[in-house]
Amino acid sequence: MIVLKDKKDIKFAPKDFLSNYKWESHGQYDSLDFVNPDVKILSVQFTKVGEKTYKAFPNLEWIIVRQHGYDNVNLNECEKRGIGVITTKPFAQSTADWINQYINDDDKIGLIGNGSIGSKVVADNIEVITRQYYLNPESNMNFNTLVVTVPPENNKHLINNNILSKFKGKLISVSRSSVIDNKALLDNIDNISHAYVDTLDESYREELLETGKVTYTKHTAFAHNFTYENNNSYFDELEGHIIDCLSNMVINPVLARQVRMTF
Repeated sequence: MIVLKDKKDIKFAPKDFLSNYKWESHGQYDSLDFVNPDVKILSVQFTKVGEKTYKAFPNLEWIIVRQHGYDNVNLNECEKRGIGVITTKPFAQSTADWINQYINDDDKIGLIGNGSIGSKVVADNIEVITRQYYLNPESNMNFNTLVVTVPPENNKHLINNNILSKFKGKLISVSRSSVIDNKALLDNIDNISHAYVDTLDESYREELLETGKVTYTKHTAFAHNFTYENNNSYFDELEGHIIDCLSNMVINPVLARQVRMTF
């Protein structure tokens, strides 16, 4: 049994979507207050997955998050229960397109994060900055544009005073708000020609916006020129991920499923 939560996208699924499987969909605010031991796969977008969900689906095997981030899923509890977690990363191209609109032909770009989004950033002069480079206090930041696409895990305040005090130019970020140290950004705002950030932590947010140098798009980059309607590739990929989970043939999961042994 497959449960798909947050059906804003699922309502556009083609008629043959998961036609060989038993599945049901629920809205973001629908309560999953029923117990169903037959549910093996749960897919969500934004719904938080925690204790209530695990109790409702005691035999859950995989959680599929239909976005890039997975901070709405309690990984520690999943690990205790042997539940695997994957992300589908459906918005990589649309998010990269959001970044690309702010890039000029003469930009010299330092790219922090070269995953599914960063690898789609288009520029003539671009260099992937390694962790060893930007964590080295002696490294200069010889770029006029800094693009940040790293995940939030283990990257809190990665963009901090060490980087911002040496960088002069344009900042573009689609990372979660915790990646940027807002106080450091405010302290070094004179070095920033403009900052385009898709998420922005509440701390010092108003002060940053008042500078006139920060454009905050309120976590909408993923939807840039993106639509679910008639988007068969989106649903083909989602169905492929579901089939991989059902057969335990998942490659590079966020958290691998631990098969429970019974004797």
